[in-house]
Amino acid sequence: MKRKSFIKTAALGLGAAFHMPFTGERYPAEEVFSAFKDDADPDFMYDVLIVGGSYAGLSAALGLGRCRRTVLVIDEGLPRNRTSPQANNLFSRDGQDPAEIREIAGSQLKQYQKYLSRTGGIITGIEIKDDTFALSHADGRIFTARNVVLASGVTDNLQAIDGLDELWGRGVYHCPYCHGWENRDKKTVVIGIGTTALSLASTVSNWTDDITYYSQGIELELPDEAIQMLTNNGITTHNEIVSKIKKSGTGVRITLKGLNEPIYFEACYAPGRITANSGLAESLGCELQPNGGIVVNEQYMSHTDGLYAIGDVCSRSNGQVIHAAYSGTVVAAAINRAFLSQKFS
Repeated sequence: MKRKSFIKTAALGLGAAFHMPFTGERYPAEEVFSAFKDDADPDFMYDVLIVGGSYAGLSAALGLGRCRRTVLVIDEGLPRNRTSPQANNLFSRDGQDPAEIREIAGSQLKQYQKYLSRTGGIITGIEIKDDTFALSHADGRIFTARNVVLASGVTDNLQAIDGLDELWGRGVYHCPYCHGWENRDKKTVVIGIGTTALSLASTVSNWTDDITYYSQGIELELPDEAIQMLTNNGITTHNEIVSKIKKSGTGVRITLKGLNEPIYFEACYAPGRITANSGLAESLGCELQPNGGIVVNEQYMSHTDGLYAIGDVCSRSNGQVIHAAYSGTVVAAAINRAFLSQKFS
């Protein structure tokens, strides 16, 4: 079986339902939002309203502030990487604490404070009236803007394994491009529902040849050629159910259902099902991917004029922090060009 065929086979079952959406703790907004004016005004027409204030949203705010565009950022305080102690694979910031990155971002944004406002909370609805966006806040306020940027991110719907929530990002991971180097040459476990994470296991084999895969009780019906390919690359498969994960030293101990003796691994990947936080775009009839990601063009505009999507919530995302920041820069320039086009038309 060719590798392309194997990856296609391994991807089957990606729609399997995981029932534990990760919520975690909110990060302290003052780390970065002290750079913004805390004066969200329902009576003011903003140039741009940004929903979401993590890497993508803040990058867009930076670019728009530099272009002297009035911006309101509404943020819930739940960035996807809030539990991770490091931001890896990020050029010039590789391995840095995300809290430190937010602090630096805040200090750099402060000079554009004249144009940047913020408020906390959740946007519950969106409408378009006379080419103007009206967004309803959960507290009853309605904010208006000429453009909207959705930087609302995604939700990691975790597998129902005892202890997984507590270790997410702190010992249990989902992305080898973010954590593979740190876990190189380690005894590694990958946990998926059926075949859902076999393609991930094959990617992890780039960094280690000692990988144990558990399919959570689902019989893996793979061709002999695929099994041999896995074995040749250091991947062994098992049908047992991992019922518990617990931190142990620098690694984890997993407990299999029906067994009392835990098994030690130096590294663990247990991806969940990723769903985009894109209810606002859906209500406007935007085209969505199967996981809810908002389909955008190369300027990150959706099928609705003036509505953009950046970061993990958009169809162009690769899940990397550096792309989130890049997409914010691109959308800021695109929106400014649109304003200039209107000015000179």
